[in-house]
Amino acid sequence: MHGLFWGIVLILLGLLFLLDNLEVVEFGDIIGTYWPALLVLWGLSVLLKKKGREPMTGFSDVARKVDEDLFHQSNVFGDVDIRITSQNFKGGSVSAVFGDCEVDLTGSTIADGEHWLKMNGVFGNARIVVPPDLPVAVLASTVFGDVKVRDERKSGFSPSLTYKSPDYDASHRKLSISVSQVFGSVRVQ
Repeated sequence: MHGLFWGIVLILLGLLFLLDNLEVVEFGDIIGTYWPALLVLWGLSVLLKKKGREPMTGFSDVARKVDEDLFHQSNVFGDVDIRITSQNFKGGSVSAVFGDCEVDLTGSTIADGEHWLKMNGVFGNARIVVPPDLPVAVLASTVFGDVKVRDERKSGFSPSLTYKSPDYDASHRKLSISVSQVFGSVRVQ
């Protein structure tokens, strides 16, 4: 259902651009008048998607396993669901425009030194699960949604959280995480 929805949205946008190029309609006027309908359609898509599975409750069995020490992943339409299994993980980046991002680091070992993991998204939720004993520094923010890092939570308009493990500065293996979303929740556990 989710893929069908976005397929129809792309067809409609393509049709509007075509009609604008043929000077049948003015694309800017249509978007200016009907942009709230896009938000309604997007909201309906989110509601229909949530009926099938509860989001942010656990990683799916089809998560892609990544054994790379340094990785970069991006996706435009669809979810990013990754389990890092590297025993010398050195960070990376993940981005998604229309879809959830989930990264599980519990099966990995961080390499010596300080490493970065950056995650960015526009429409969708972001979730990172780290080993409980891993020293982390986290900067997490969203524009429309809520943010939860370990046991701290913020919500409202444009919430952000900064967190640092007590042993972060003295640790020889540590991970700095930066997560930002526009529309969606952020979780770092």
